[in-house]
Amino acid sequence: MIYTKMKEKDTDRTYYLSIIADKRDKKEVEEIMIQSEKMSVAGQLAAGVAHEIRNPLTSLKGFLQLLQAGVRKEEYYNIMIEEIEKMETITSELLFISKPLTETKKLESIDSMIRDVIVLLGPQAKMKGIFIEYGGSEKDKIYCDRSQIKQVLINLIKNAIEAMEQGGSIRIVTSSSESHVDVCIIDEGPGIPQEIIHKLGEPFFTTKQSGTGLGLMITKQILERHQAFLEVKANEQIGSTFRIIFPIPA
Repeated sequence: MIYTKMKEKDTDRTYYLSIIADKRDKKEVEEIMIQSEKMSVAGQLAAGVAHEIRNPLTSLKGFLQLLQAGVRKEEYYNIMIEEIEKMETITSELLFISKPLTETKKLESIDSMIRDVIVLLGPQAKMKGIFIEYGGSEKDKIYCDRSQIKQVLINLIKNAIEAMEQGGSIRIVTSSSESHVDVCIIDEGPGIPQEIIHKLGEPFFTTKQSGTGLGLMITKQILERHQAFLEVKANEQIGSTFRIIFPIPA
């Protein structure tokens, strides 16, 4: 905190000006914002996750009642195990995104991360009548922090889901070359006008009524840390395409 003494000539009054400077560095502030966004996403997904877990619980309850009644069938046990594993997967993904931010980069499968995120966002998409279409390649790998890149995928796919009020499909397409790996998220929403595409990612600029714009801003910051970048374009007929371009380390 800095104090400055100021004196008014005409009245001889004395004023004191105080300046408070935030000494936290840019990286620390970014990490706080990213964690805040992650917790916000986790909260918003809770309704969808609760809905998706209730169905296996209902199924388990029914099978347990049959077992109590003396009905014994081997297939019941197999179905019960499958339902429990489904709930484990969903809750594990929700816990994963709420963990504090780390910076641990290693070679990761982009296919594995996309599939994890689809499992997490599937309930929310299903509730809105949206089908997520994906058929990727297990061979594509990038050097990254898994937690951060999953957050990028969550932000972009979640935005696509929220943009599609009438339901439809979201296509996720991956491709690779010697120098980079691309991930394209193609939605069937109303599209983004060409004249405002350049503003996406600016703090508090959003095309959603209840949005803050921080999700896309954080997405771009994470991608910058990975020497990756985001391209956005309006599709010819309907919706938008968000293309992430990851470099492949030499």
